[in-house]
Amino acid sequence: MDDTSSFTGEKSAGPNANSLRGFNVIDRIKSKVESLCPNTVSCADILAVAARDSVVALGGPSWSVPLGRRDSTTASLSSANSDLPGPSSDVSDLANAFSNKGFSVREVVALSGILC
Repeated sequence: MDDTSSFTGEKSAGPNANSLRGFNVIDRIKSKVESLCPNTVSCADILAVAARDSVVALGGPSWSVPLGRRDSTTASLSSANSDLPGPSSDVSDLANAFSNKGFSVREVVALSGILC
């Protein structure tokens, strides 16, 4: 997701701007993991585990997180700008964006935490 000298990542895409805080924490974790296990754990894995652990820390349920899927080996700034809903998206925007990807309204509610 990060930009490099030869690659523009997705972190700076419009919909990602101000959408999540704490990337610095994920970056620090990624750096430490990389020093021990180079090219093994993706930022997506770290985000998935961090999301699960934060839900558990707040008293929610725990679940098994499959790791190492490597769903993508590239990132696309243009795809992120065109496909991701922004942080100010309302329910209608979210439903439309995710239905275009095959998600039901029920799945959108579960993913976004919207209370209906």
